[in-house]
Amino acid sequence: MFLICLCVGMFSSCKTENAFKVEDLNGKWTIISVRDEPIEIEKMPFFEFDVTEKKVHGNTSCNILNSTFETDANDTGSIRFALPISTMMACINLDTEVKILQVIDKITHVTKGESPNRIKFVDKDGNTMLVLEKA
Repeated sequence: MFLICLCVGMFSSCKTENAFKVEDLNGKWTIISVRDEPIEIEKMPFFEFDVTEKKVHGNTSCNILNSTFETDANDTGSIRFALPISTMMACINLDTEVKILQVIDKITHVTKGESPNRIKFVDKDGNTMLVLEKA
């Protein structure tokens, strides 16, 4: 019985180690990578969260983006974005923007990143979709 309790404790502590509470998203976050590919452009994309209103506003490197998100009260790291609304300006390089827009609907959770000021948005299989850094 002791071994079972020890194993359960170890697994639950691993899960909480990467846990991130959605309510801690408030504020502006710079998107620094998409699917583990670093973003290296002059105008860095960002998301700015209003957790109380469950809204996100941002820029995908060229166009402005607005969306809402849902959470699960039983899973503090769960997050699902609604289909974003975006401006449609003509841009020279849309690669970064297209990559960001392609992963938004795959995001299911937010977890801690490699440093205290970074977070990861991951899909249902735990694959990193976006890495953001507190601005």
